[in-house]
Amino acid sequence: MTYVSNATFHSATESGVPFVTQTNPQMNPPVSVVNAIEVRNLSFAYSGRVVLDGINFAVEKGVICGLLGPNGSGKTTLLKCINGLRTPMDGQVMIEGASIDSLTRQEIASKVSVVPQQANIVFPFKAIELVIMGKCPELEHWQSPQEADYVRAETLMESLGIGHLAHRRVTEISGGERQLVVIARAIFQGADIMLLDEPCAHLDYKNQFAIMRLVTGVAREKGLTVIITLHDPNLAFHYCDKIVLLKEGRVVSIGSTSAVFHEETLSELYDMDISIADVTERDCRVVLPSDW
Repeated sequence: MTYVSNATFHSATESGVPFVTQTNPQMNPPVSVVNAIEVRNLSFAYSGRVVLDGINFAVEKGVICGLLGPNGSGKTTLLKCINGLRTPMDGQVMIEGASIDSLTRQEIASKVSVVPQQANIVFPFKAIELVIMGKCPELEHWQSPQEADYVRAETLMESLGIGHLAHRRVTEISGGERQLVVIARAIFQGADIMLLDEPCAHLDYKNQFAIMRLVTGVAREKGLTVIITLHDPNLAFHYCDKIVLLKEGRVVSIGSTSAVFHEETLSELYDMDISIADVTERDCRVVLPSDW
């Protein structure tokens, strides 16, 4: 099975905070809406240097949310706070309605999978063994994966188009192939939320699109909630439902791609003159430097 996503989807809400409209309270009782992720007034500092300052946003279930911003804007730190790997000095992270402070590492892993910016793998595991490591949150320390797990892992890799890598050493495959295997591990983990930190970094042109098509295709197929940090606004423009723009540790703008992607906003974000051009032959829009 090949997962391909060519369309841009938008979430029902653009503010990041869902609401329910009620015309008759007696006929329409209140509906409780639980977001997949909520970040409430979150601040974080390294050695007294504030890198996140009062961050507020929410991501609805099944939405693909892109985090965009220049280097040093706090994107990676924000993902680590969402996953509970960093403790904020103020604020709160809610995962499916529960405070992350109330969850164990095993409980967090059952809800959230992570694809790091760079997977530093030094041991010569076979690719299928790396994928099966996604099952670790389900296992006690005395348990080992079973034969059925290997069958499921190989079936998953085949469906993602990387079955040919299953029995190759991850230290002997390309960076793009290794990133695909790490994403397969995150999918095999079975969590409903996936966090990806610049998964396209250091990849060639072809593999950047291969990664984005894989992630968004699987997310649509399985109804996953995704937060993904990106450097290229065009990838975010065409693959994300919702965008959070970060600069100097603060949210500059948040909403659907159509609501957020404006020349003035992006120019301010990146401190350069930016134009958004229409490509009429393809019925799409692209983000370009103004002097191109």
